[in-house]
Amino acid sequence: MQQLDGAYEQVRGAREHLDDLKPEIEAFRGAVRDSVALDRQPGTVVHKGRTKPAVIGRLTAPVNLPAPPRTSRLIGETVQNLRAALDYLIYELCCFDAKSIIDGTQFVIADSEEDFVSKCKRRFRGMSGEHIAMFQQLQPYAGCNWTGIIRDLSNPDKHRHLTAVHHPVGLTIQPGSTDAILAGKSVDMNAGLSIEITFSDGAPVIEQLEQLVSEVTKILRLFEGQFQ
Repeated sequence: MQQLDGAYEQVRGAREHLDDLKPEIEAFRGAVRDSVALDRQPGTVVHKGRTKPAVIGRLTAPVNLPAPPRTSRLIGETVQNLRAALDYLIYELCCFDAKSIIDGTQFVIADSEEDFVSKCKRRFRGMSGEHIAMFQQLQPYAGCNWTGIIRDLSNPDKHRHLTAVHHPVGLTIQPGSTDAILAGKSVDMNAGLSIEITFSDGAPVIEQLEQLVSEVTKILRLFEGQFQ
């Protein structure tokens, strides 16, 4: 496994950044929750011409509250380590197949077969046709979504833009809370609030990154047996 020691070290780096990120995400979640205001008061509504008692509520939530810079930086570093692990894999495999040092290699991520073939000429030099075919199955156009996610998350970060983090606010009305408010009882207004820290496509940040770490690790293990 010596050829892939560097790649596995990059995955370990990603794991370290991800572990550091988790409390940051929880702190950000808390900051978002603290900025949410939920007001539910007894009132009336008119239904079919009749006035009925009801609870009138209003939820005020922040719009695009920015994530702390450290949070975004840790996301970027996690993803960059994973992409570096894949690049290390390609370099070692190209050199192994060619039986010589090959420079300028890179893990190719393409949205079409034409683009993949074009990039392979430069980035997979020296690699055997069998191995190229294996990497072709890891392309977004071939139905492999996670490689496209790594590209989409890493490219903006490379261009010095911090990774965007969204925070949808959900509200579940607790059973019995409406009757309690109408009866004048005290109710915990935030009991039904849920705060999810997500990427711009709605994928939860921690779960998405955990999946990417798992997928990259699987690929490294898959190719271990190729260095024989």
